[in-house]
Amino acid sequence: FPNVCFEEMFSKANTGLRVRPNRGEILPFPQFEKPRPIGYFSVVGGVLREYECTAQQLRYYVPPPAKKFPLDLNDGLSSAIKKPESAYDEGLDHIFKFIFDHSDQVTKPLAACEFRRLNAEFVCWRGLLRLLMCTPYEYRSDWSIVVTRFNGTFYLRKRDTEHDKRQRAQETVQQQTFASWGFKFEQYCLSGSPFLEPETKSPVDQCGEFSCVFTTKLGGIEVLYGAEMDGVISEQPVLLEGENATSLENIKFVELKLRQGNLNRNQIQSYNRHKTRNWWCQSFLVGIQDIYVGLRTERGLVERIEHTEVRSLPKQGVNQWMPNVCVTFLIEFLNRIRQLMGEVNCPYTVFEFYFNSSRGVITYECIKGKSEHSFLPDYYIELMKSKPTIPENNK
Repeated sequence: FPNVCFEEMFSKANTGLRVRPNRGEILPFPQFEKPRPIGYFSVVGGVLREYECTAQQLRYYVPPPAKKFPLDLNDGLSSAIKKPESAYDEGLDHIFKFIFDHSDQVTKPLAACEFRRLNAEFVCWRGLLRLLMCTPYEYRSDWSIVVTRFNGTFYLRKRDTEHDKRQRAQETVQQQTFASWGFKFEQYCLSGSPFLEPETKSPVDQCGEFSCVFTTKLGGIEVLYGAEMDGVISEQPVLLEGENATSLENIKFVELKLRQGNLNRNQIQSYNRHKTRNWWCQSFLVGIQDIYVGLRTERGLVERIEHTEVRSLPKQGVNQWMPNVCVTFLIEFLNRIRQLMGEVNCPYTVFEFYFNSSRGVITYECIKGKSEHSFLPDYYIELMKSKPTIPENNK
């Protein structure tokens, strides 16, 4: 491994990673290819959260006219269609279905392949990559990630810790309200058509999603990951299906965020330390350049919307976090998985990686064979065991 500046990066005692960066050390920004969207899907059906290989949930950013302000985030709060607890157990289910539907597009069409092999070496959600990128600066929240390697590809899934489950079960009314406000803000700003104002009288559906699937190379490692996208900016309808379909690479996606408008000194410091880092990592991974932030009062009234350029976020977080540290650690963690699991080829065996935030240490254990921790579905395993379709010019 290169001589990076993380103290005791690989502990010989437990083969865990100690992840805190050395102060004052400046790392070069690692190799990171521009993320490329290769497909999309929608999650529909309310609480049923059904996968659909369409752009049904694609939304356009249509800012509310001045007369609508302040935006009342409490309007219709009690009738919102909330995400069910089962959504937290979905894992990679929707990505597996996307790969199944696009298997010839995302697998290697080589005659020498006995079984299908994905073009990507790692598969996960963007949220997991963001979680890893933020880890060097995380002191409050532990995490658990389970990994399976099958046919040359590592599948990474976040697993709830006991602390995660307790936190959700013990959420206060205020915490639930804050979460619902974010969805209501999106309803005020997102429309099904670039020509129409957003429809805000219907109950807020917190279950529907439009996601894109991206590929990128991190330090030479090819990664395929899904990401829920808030909306697009376009004066005309975006057609993603049919002969005149718009290329996903030509679409301008934007992110919507909500925060308190008037911050005291401690809140400003917390914003610069935590939110700027999380927002930058999240947007950077999908090539988003613009964030529209609703500035709300304590009573849930959005008084204005502020435009924030993603490139400005590291400047706001200066002396608190560094983008190169985030990306470097992500690459080193993926390389560590490669090292530990390079000889594994089993759809059931999992390695569980656990981050202890107070100690700044990542440990792991191997759970061999089929168990309650195995997460590749049978239909997907059968797909990857089948022989790929070989194009005529490759025969």
